[in-house]
Amino acid sequence: MPWAQFDARFPWNWRVRFLSDGAFRLYVCAICWSEGNLGNGVITAAELRCVVDARAPRRHAEELVAAELFEELPGVGWRIHDGRG
Repeated sequence: MPWAQFDARFPWNWRVRFLSDGAFRLYVCAICWSEGNLGNGVITAAELRCVVDARAPRRHAEELVAAELFEELPGVGWRIHDGRG
C-alpha cells in the first residue's frame, strides 16, 4: 500500500504556514495522490478535480506555484516542487 510521510513540523514550514486553507488542502492531497498513483510528483490539469474536491482548485494551484511548492508544467499541469511523488 502506498503512503506519504510528513514531518511533524510540516504545518509550520515557512512555505506552508501562510497558505490559504484551500491551497494547503490541495498541497497535502496532491502529495497523497501522487504517492498513491505513482505520479512522480506530476498532477495533470485533467486530474486536478480528482485530487481535491474544493472550489477554485486552479487558483489554489497558482497559489502553490507562487509559494514555490508547485512548478507549472505548461500544457500538462503541475509538478510538486518539494514532493517525493
